[in-house]
Amino acid sequence: MNAFCNKVNLNCHELVPVISYPRQINDREYSGRLKELEIMGVNSIIPFGSTKIGKFSILGKGGVGLVVKVESNDRKTYALKIRRIDANRRSMEREVKLHKIANSAGVGPYIYANSENFILMEFIDGYNIIRWLNHQNINADQVRKIVLSTLEQCYSLDMANLDHGELSCLDHHVLVSESVNAHIIDFETSSIDRKTRNVTAAAHSLLLSGTVSRRVNNNIHFAEREKIIQLLRMYKWNQTRSSFDKILQAFG
Repeated sequence: MNAFCNKVNLNCHELVPVISYPRQINDREYSGRLKELEIMGVNSIIPFGSTKIGKFSILGKGGVGLVVKVESNDRKTYALKIRRIDANRRSMEREVKLHKIANSAGVGPYIYANSENFILMEFIDGYNIIRWLNHQNINADQVRKIVLSTLEQCYSLDMANLDHGELSCLDHHVLVSESVNAHIIDFETSSIDRKTRNVTAAAHSLLLSGTVSRRVNNNIHFAEREKIIQLLRMYKWNQTRSSFDKILQAFG
């Protein structure tokens, strides 16, 4: 992450392109958004992160919204998701419902408040899993801890009947904190209406295919690779703790 910069008050014109991304809205709509933030107790946005909106640093940008670091009236910092003006949904209500299901399973940044256009949640100070795996000072034990922690959270989502939807590509959906803990984020494409495949999708990304798996395999040698593949096939059809534990044993 980039170095800390001074916070910017919500009334500052510099924030217009962020709060109303990707195009400016009328004064009434913009004032309405500021009122939502005021009710949630947000007083400023902190330039922080590796993504840029103009010259303003933010934590991330997706198809539905932007994520920024903010400060509230209690002087605590949070992550704030801002619904894009061109988002394919009229409010954040559905995403909040799904994210709270994840929270009830012990997964994802905790939601503190929400409104039509915003989600105020726990700020995770860390790196996306690719940046973390590229760090020179990590060791095999730490990588194994992140692999197993990610899979445990995926199992919790499976048991909550919530399919994340994007865990076959972990690059932007797992953060690793400095305390070497994995955090699954971003539930905007999640669903309770399709078959859960969180464990199988994440295991594929961690072990079999893509940039994450290459980095993981550079740090850990999985002697029972073919056995893991077979166990994942079995788990796909029988999502029990017993079948999941066999996967963990093979990874461990």
